Amino acid sequence: MPLALQNLRFFDGADPKHLQALEEGSRLKRYGASEILAYEEDDLSRVYFLLSGEAKFYKVDRFDNEVFLYSLESQALLTNIGSLDCDTISCYSNIEFLTPSEVVSFDLTLFKSCVRSDMALLINLVNMLADQKQLVECTVNMGMIFDVTAKVAKMLSEHLDLFNSLKKQEISYRLNIQPATLSRVLAKFT
Repeated sequence: MPLALQNLRFFDGADPKHLQALEEGSRLKRYGASEILAYEEDDLSRVYFLLSGEAKFYKVDRFDNEVFLYSLESQALLTNIGSLDCDTISCYSNIEFLTPSEVVSFDLTLFKSCVRSDMALLINLVNMLADQKQLVECTVNMGMIFDVTAKVAKMLSEHLDLFNSLKKQEISYRLNIQPATLSRVLAKFT
């Protein structure tokens, strides 16, 4: 299996003969922290996978404030493929890199052809898209259903290592709350 595809778990179990054309059309690119991969409403003709690093997904509200949705780390599918019948992929959020990152991309037409011809890849794609759907669902729940205290409690309960590794400013950004509010909630917990 070619090098770029060997580094991506998505291609585990795939028939190497199906991957030849896909590998030839692949592009490997490095991004620095704060570089943008795509903006909301962009139409993409390539499928992007994050090999290493971290990318955040966010939207911009009517007051030009960033609304953090979620972040993805290594081995993640960065583009949301709505259907194997579409000729472009529409972005529903902005994608910005939080750390220096390495991304491999594939021509959408070749990617769809490869996935259609290999059952292992089709299953892997369905699983990755289900994971993306779960992230979006959690984002909606956090934003619409949870109050501030529940947001902080959920992060402490489910992502304690991440909580401990980030500064308060970054935690409040990821929870879409003000830093002072985070301090008040933590003081209440204490």
